[in-house]
Amino acid sequence: MNHIINGVICPAITFLNNNVEIDVELNTLLIRHILVNGAKAIYLFGTTGEGTYISEKLEEKIKFINLAYAITDNIPILVGAFGNEVDNVLNQIEILGKKYDTLNFFIAPPFSTKLPKEELGLYFENILGSVSINNNIYLYHNPYEFTENEIDPEIVNDLLKFPNLKGIKDASNKIYNYKAYVQLLGEDFSVFCGEESRFSFFLQLIPPELRKYSGLVPSISNLVNICSKLYKAAQEEDILQLHQLQEQLDDIRNKIYDTKLTLGKIQRGLKHAFLHLYKDTLKISIEDFNFVSPPLQRELDNTTKTRIEAITNSLLNQKDIFQLYSLSKDEIYDLKDIISLFSRVDVLIRQGKIKKVKGPFDGKTNTTYRVNFEDSQVIFRFRTDKSFPYENIVKEKILFPFLDGTLYSKSSKLSDKIKEIVRTKSGAYVFDKFTPPIIPVANLIYFDETKNLIPYIFSVQQYIHGKSLHNILVQNVVEDFNLELGTFKFYNLFREIGELLGKTHNSIKFDCFYENINEIGTKNDKTWGEIFKRKLDKEIQAAKKNKMKNVNEISEFFKDYEALIEEENDPVLLHNDFHSKNIIVREKANSLIISGIIDFDDWGVGVRAQDFVKIKNWDLDFLNQPNLTEAFYEGYMKYFNIDKDFLRKIEIYSLFSHLKLTNHDMTLKRKSERKKYFLDDFLEKYT
Repeated sequence: MNHIINGVICPAITFLNNNVEIDVELNTLLIRHILVNGAKAIYLFGTTGEGTYISEKLEEKIKFINLAYAITDNIPILVGAFGNEVDNVLNQIEILGKKYDTLNFFIAPPFSTKLPKEELGLYFENILGSVSINNNIYLYHNPYEFTENEIDPEIVNDLLKFPNLKGIKDASNKIYNYKAYVQLLGEDFSVFCGEESRFSFFLQLIPPELRKYSGLVPSISNLVNICSKLYKAAQEEDILQLHQLQEQLDDIRNKIYDTKLTLGKIQRGLKHAFLHLYKDTLKISIEDFNFVSPPLQRELDNTTKTRIEAITNSLLNQKDIFQLYSLSKDEIYDLKDIISLFSRVDVLIRQGKIKKVKGPFDGKTNTTYRVNFEDSQVIFRFRTDKSFPYENIVKEKILFPFLDGTLYSKSSKLSDKIKEIVRTKSGAYVFDKFTPPIIPVANLIYFDETKNLIPYIFSVQQYIHGKSLHNILVQNVVEDFNLELGTFKFYNLFREIGELLGKTHNSIKFDCFYENINEIGTKNDKTWGEIFKRKLDKEIQAAKKNKMKNVNEISEFFKDYEALIEEENDPVLLHNDFHSKNIIVREKANSLIISGIIDFDDWGVGVRAQDFVKIKNWDLDFLNQPNLTEAFYEGYMKYFNIDKDFLRKIEIYSLFSHLKLTNHDMTLKRKSERKKYFLDDFLEKYT
């Protein structure tokens, strides 16, 4: 027996590739998201789902229907069967109905032919009277989408004689129709409202005892959960809440949909919002994806994108969107599952009840979450990148003892101590308040490399309050056109950052160079020239394999400056990913205070100029503010001099870094305009 269909019936958007094929990854995530956000039924290939465009792609319809049945559990599924001819619609219903005996259908007037009233009634009679299957069928009234064909109440009354007909969805926004259809409500006939601006009005037309036979069909439910709250308010006869939610819904629609062009505004807005919401979870290349079918296509302008992304973030924070969570690209969890996963860790259990989980945050190597408890906040980092190219350990466990002097870099038994730390697969490192680290970093509350509790290496770190410097810089560049960047608060901040980097290099030095931090303390005769040449040869060979242009000129460039590389003989501790995204600051009235440095996944032993590469190329050059570059160098020169040779070394290691990144991107066929043009620009400038 089929369910009574009521509540929120989500008309799913459809993610298609350039060949008009169903994208399994995106649509799987979409259906799970829809269900988490309160839908009681899913409607595939409606007008929101671009059903008229894909009306004859039966194989693709079957693919999406199979996907929906595999994911949903006893949830009604409806499918749009649209066409211009009776036989075409009948063919879809017969094939799909015989394959899925619980599948429900929406049928509509022809989408490119306007019929007189009598002919339209006959059109539906021919369909309903000819089907051989017993699946439930619903009418879909939407004159705007279907050539101004009106399914008026008289036609509906004439069609009630067909037992397959179980209701109607009306998106016409005509009060007369709503009132007439409501008179038909009961166990054998449902009425659904498809006009989002009329939900509150529609529900109040229905006697409370009959509302269980009604439903809402909101396109916005692809993203938010507010419509399920609205339907619940109607069920509970909370009229004030009903009106407030309707006002909120109207406001959200205006901000999410792409109103620059009416045709396709819903699909463009929802797809961009959804992809933004899950940008860190998806494996697909967003840039290459055909977001909407060609008739609805419009390239979103930056202002529209920014508005949609901002409201999506706001709705997520207000819990008007319930997000799915990921640990890796292959695993998706809802909130209760992710909390259950976190609760396996004793140190988290002792923090108290979990109030909020935020994330996942940006990161290719780790999947990172912020977990809020009643009185504390922590950062949970899972090592989910299976191709992580460095030491597969929680690297802070070796680093932090150096930062507070517990480990001395020139100790005679340093190697044994490092080996013991490496062998320790779980534990913590909390700094003593009387011997703080030389740079501000977060306590390592717990780490576990056993993969017993969770099938990943993970760590739990103290949350550092503040914002990433990157976000503050971007905000100032976009909103203030660099005006704020010239103030003393930014000058003082960059001088402090330079001083902090210089202090790190000056405080922790080693007797020799190490390619792997596990080797620290062992004696070796490796020179920096030998280590660097080996790395360079590897990248040059990769560049030749990738058929990178100018590879010979790049090789010659490094030969020209071989002497500068060979003279490096001062092994120091490097962050190796030192830039604004990994510097957390707190804003005060007239100052910016460094709260902490994060992300030490790439730390190691090397030469000082390496640590300048990212902050120079990603921050200082991008900002193009000579005063900030001067401030940064001024702070660093409290410990070390910066001369012309040192500046040239920064350029040498910058080129190597971009050569390595370009090789990586070319191998994985990733696009990055910044890296693509860097090598040409560099060679033009320095050769």
